[in-house]
Amino acid sequence: MQTLVDIKNLNMYYPIFTGSWSAKKEYLHALNNINLEIKKGEILGLVGESGCGKSTLGKSVLKLINPSGEINFEGKNVLELKSRELKDFRKKSQMIFQNPYSSLDPRMTIYKILREPLVVHGIRDKKEIETRIHEIIELTGLSVEDLKRYPHEFSGGQRQRIAIARALILKPDFLVADEPVSALDVSIQAQIITLLKDLKEKLNLTILFISHDLGVVKYLCDRIAVMYLGDIVELAESQSLFEKPLHPYTQALISAVPSIRKKEQDKIKLEGELPSPKNPPKGCRFHTRCPFAKEVCSQKEPEIIKISDSHYVRCILYP
Repeated sequence: MQTLVDIKNLNMYYPIFTGSWSAKKEYLHALNNINLEIKKGEILGLVGESGCGKSTLGKSVLKLINPSGEINFEGKNVLELKSRELKDFRKKSQMIFQNPYSSLDPRMTIYKILREPLVVHGIRDKKEIETRIHEIIELTGLSVEDLKRYPHEFSGGQRQRIAIARALILKPDFLVADEPVSALDVSIQAQIITLLKDLKEKLNLTILFISHDLGVVKYLCDRIAVMYLGDIVELAESQSLFEKPLHPYTQALISAVPSIRKKEQDKIKLEGELPSPKNPPKGCRFHTRCPFAKEVCSQKEPEIIKISDSHYVRCILYP
């Protein structure tokens, strides 16, 4: 399978301002030397606890923030793109934001919201604009009558359909979906997930799907990357990850997924608090909560171990 996005040695540090000019400058370590490939035509799931760096990685891939490292898209480093090249990249890659209540301009009708990206990217022909808008409205399950209305007149699920339509109006190859269903009711979540799956097949999309809901990710994604405190600790095909999770953190996450077949004693309870990304632990970042931690875990950062052609884990338990 061809690689569409190739992420190499990606780091992101946010400066922390303490309010004192004489104080030592501190940084929040959001991403720690991330290496990841996103294959063309796949849905790659990115999971982990809140604050582990998932959204930062999604924004980095689209150059909405400026990390260090490399993000190669169709052979070009996105982080080095300037003006016109960056505008071309924006046309091919779009983002679906988490909250449909804040990501749509309340002063614009749905027609204007969908028209704006086309005009920005030089599509001014009225007939072409009408055709594209009507096509995408039909694909996302909305009606032509909805184009005259404003975002506040829609439910959360309908707003997210509008946000998806806006992301797809330029016919991109790549989408970053940043927890697109977490702000919606459970009954509506299923509709949006099914819609994304159908659109991926119809439009041959590649999607980076960010979520903390493992049930959703299992249903939707081809492969899954597990993040902990800025590190990717495991990467595998969806079925393989759920049948045989290797990293202790992945095992704990999957054991916490609700199921009528699971007993309370089957759950793996992690001890201790999530360390601060401002001062992450040395060595393996998970060792402070790991039930299998050894002395070496606090001294040396483990390397990524290749278990099979599609399964990788960052842990000393697998030499």
